[in-house]
Amino acid sequence: MDYQVLKHAHAGLAYLSVTLFATRAVLSYTRPALLQARALKIAPHVIDTGLLAAAITLAVMAGLSPHNQPWLAAKIAALLAYIALGTIGLKKLHGSPWRAVVLAAAVAMPIYMIAVAKTKLVWPF
Repeated sequence: MDYQVLKHAHAGLAYLSVTLFATRAVLSYTRPALLQARALKIAPHVIDTGLLAAAITLAVMAGLSPHNQPWLAAKIAALLAYIALGTIGLKKLHGSPWRAVVLAAAVAMPIYMIAVAKTKLVWPF
């Protein structure tokens, strides 16, 4: 597969993933029953699996390793934080005043990951 095509697919899946997460976060407040829809339960897993597969393939194709590229290690750490914060925010904190804070922090993670990807800097701001 062409590297540039895969890179654009990865970026598109990243934007789609974040958009879907933000939509689910809003729905968790406004129409929580909609979160039980089959599509909203399956789509995030399909999109994120494709996103992760593209990321790993790109890293292998480019010969990148998080051991040698601090920016890549930072993206992986932010990904783990995104998963943890998203899970806690959507599944564990119903009714808690901290829920909005945790969900906002979760959305901040992919924004950080995108900035890191564009600049190749651990602290891109």
